[in-house]
Amino acid sequence: MTFKLNKKKVISNKEIDRLGDRIRQESPNLSNITLESLQQYRSSHEESLSKIFNILCEIKRNINNSSIASFRIKRFESIIGKLKRYPKMKFNRMWDIGGCRCILNSEKEIYKLREEIGKVLDIRKEYDYIKKPQEEGYKSLHLFVSLKNDDKVIEIQLRNKFFHNWATLVEITDLLFEAKLKEYKDDKTLLRFHFLLSKNELVLGEKKEFAKIVSSYNYFEKLSEVFSRNYLKVREQWTGINTSHRHKYYLIETSKDQVPIITAYERYKDAESHYFESFKKNSKANIVLTHLPKASYQQISLAYSNYILTVHDFFDKSLGIIENLVIESLKKGKIIDFYRYYILYNKIVFGHFDNIINEIHFSNEIFASIISKKKRKRRNKKNREWSIDIKNQVKNLISKYNSISDKLRETLSTNWGYKFIFRKIARSIEKKYEKELRVKITSKNL
Repeated sequence: MTFKLNKKKVISNKEIDRLGDRIRQESPNLSNITLESLQQYRSSHEESLSKIFNILCEIKRNINNSSIASFRIKRFESIIGKLKRYPKMKFNRMWDIGGCRCILNSEKEIYKLREEIGKVLDIRKEYDYIKKPQEEGYKSLHLFVSLKNDDKVIEIQLRNKFFHNWATLVEITDLLFEAKLKEYKDDKTLLRFHFLLSKNELVLGEKKEFAKIVSSYNYFEKLSEVFSRNYLKVREQWTGINTSHRHKYYLIETSKDQVPIITAYERYKDAESHYFESFKKNSKANIVLTHLPKASYQQISLAYSNYILTVHDFFDKSLGIIENLVIESLKKGKIIDFYRYYILYNKIVFGHFDNIINEIHFSNEIFASIISKKKRKRRNKKNREWSIDIKNQVKNLISKYNSISDKLRETLSTNWGYKFIFRKIARSIEKKYEKELRVKITSKNL
């Protein structure tokens, strides 16, 4: 698959640097002239970006065809913010105006893809944050590349799914808690929280620290509140988006207080024009324009979970940490710790079940409301995709709950002195949440 973007007027490095100085001086309220000049400079990356993205897609097919590749031109607010943070930076040296990203399965695939990229593109600079992660835990391989005889430099980020999930969760935390971790690292506690999540293994003390932060910030409750509010509406939007294979460009606008809005486009020119007009109307709007060929809901929600704000894969790892604390407190006979951690575990799991119940009820209503056979047929594929997703969520949750139940039984069988009291505590907690779940199921006629 290839696509073409229009050539733009060449802008000299001196003009670019003068534009950067004007942006710093006028920020945060850029004049129309400065904004138009910035848009012209952003757009001048389109042709090089499209060619490099096509090359990346061709290469990655032979390494992992199911990997997710996307591109974007850097958002206005990101450019303005970076120029302010680095007052001595020459604007023409900001090499991430045009950017591609590829999300792979493993580090081995990342370095194989890097090797193949080096055979066809000029790698001007490279930052390996996998071998040398940033202090807060960020991991990714950044390549700054150009085509032969082309002065435009494009950034390529290569991540595995774990690295990508971690990075997007930082941005979600920034949005929901106004923590400014990515740019300024303001909230040291949440910075520590994400550092702990970046580690492959945690010692017991770190797990306790993690759980304490989760509880004190009501982290899961906050995310669940936002994700629950968004999920059904966003999923409905996606189900309603025309399934035309020509739709490859997606404009996503999000905020912590409103449901994200996804708009699909066939042509990059139309999508970019809409983005530019949206920014002029509201410079504080959190909007991203991206290209995702043959996008599915799973792809877009993974690649842009920080904009979609409906689901995130960090859930499994976090639940595993808390499960370990439950079992450890049981083994050591620490009643208060066991009670606290098992309450937290059940609150997270049954909160997720509650969301799924809402989802099943809502998806049934949507499909039942479609009267037109033609419309029903057009949406049928996306409804099936949604149904499979729900089943997988339920299967995953039941598997996790069965796992901790098995571990509890096994541990209790070797600790006869604690058996009665711990079993009673566990059952009282389980009954409380199971009762609430049954009431919810009954109320929805499921």
